[in-house]
Amino acid sequence: MKRQKNVFLLPTIPFVFTFCFLFFSIAPVVEAKIVFVVDDDIFVMNDDGTGRRRLTKNTVSRNRYPRWSPDGTRIAFIRYMDKKRQSSGELFIMNANGKDLQRLTDNNAREGYSSWSPDGKRIVFHSDRNRRGRSEVHVIDLETRAVTQLTGIEGAENELGSVVPDWSPDGTQIVYGKFISNRKPNGKGVAAGFAHKNIYVMSADGEDQRPLFPDPKPGAKTVTMRFFPRWSADGQRILFYEAQGRLFVARIGGVAHAIKDIYNRLGDNLLTAGARWIENDRAILFSLKIWGKPKANYDLYRYEFRTRKLRQLTRDAQDEKFPDWTEGALSVSPHGKLPTQWGEKKQNISQ
Repeated sequence: MKRQKNVFLLPTIPFVFTFCFLFFSIAPVVEAKIVFVVDDDIFVMNDDGTGRRRLTKNTVSRNRYPRWSPDGTRIAFIRYMDKKRQSSGELFIMNANGKDLQRLTDNNAREGYSSWSPDGKRIVFHSDRNRRGRSEVHVIDLETRAVTQLTGIEGAENELGSVVPDWSPDGTQIVYGKFISNRKPNGKGVAAGFAHKNIYVMSADGEDQRPLFPDPKPGAKTVTMRFFPRWSADGQRILFYEAQGRLFVARIGGVAHAIKDIYNRLGDNLLTAGARWIENDRAILFSLKIWGKPKANYDLYRYEFRTRKLRQLTRDAQDEKFPDWTEGALSVSPHGKLPTQWGEKKQNISQ
């Protein structure tokens, strides 16, 4: 019996070794759903804050505003070429693993804040390439690299530029922010040195430009500032935040409502740097700084509408800002590597 047992175990050993090797080789890898910026570099991580990994590492430039492509295979972002002066911002794309970096613009202008078309063939962004100091919305065709200006072509006298565009899920519209002069027609006005910022919507070809909310009246005593509009997945709502950092949800053709639950829990002394819908509009992801805390910095949070659960995803000393989300689960493991070789502890991200 002992000899038969040994005969049975010997051929089993290679099978067990092979099984273990295959199991750990094909074990679930980290699935990146969130891309964001830590200080000046781009990182990805899972939607619960695990599996954090750096995609860029540079010492002379700043990376900002990463955006997933619709299929989750690429990331568009803005790179300020001079880290100290930020004199030029150029549009780049790269693969989801940080490889195959491509520079799309090279004109020493200040490009900013990109958004992919739903078919992944074009990117809308703002740029001051045609008039320094005044940005307008442009679209670049990824195949031809041709750039088309959409706003500011026949702008009214009180319009001072358009920024932060976001493409609608069905590809037919673009939402963006427009700067509007606060001066009265006679050149006078309260807070004349400032401009209102309102949210506008237009067709994807630049036609039918219209405000989502009524424009403030010239000379208004209170300056309106609405920032970073983002479409919901169903295309029926816009998420944005205003000057005091409060997050709002507005229905197309309807009114805006503040997400009060967040401020009831964290207080009003908040600053927001990027917010977007996640999980098919069931939740939102955003970056938040709470003033008054020792060494306050931006961290990433998620808030679920149904459960009203507010969860802090990051707790590091660095600023973590401008998060974006992809609905598809994407591996950040390199081809041919074991997932454990990609593990990175959060406390080591600055190395």
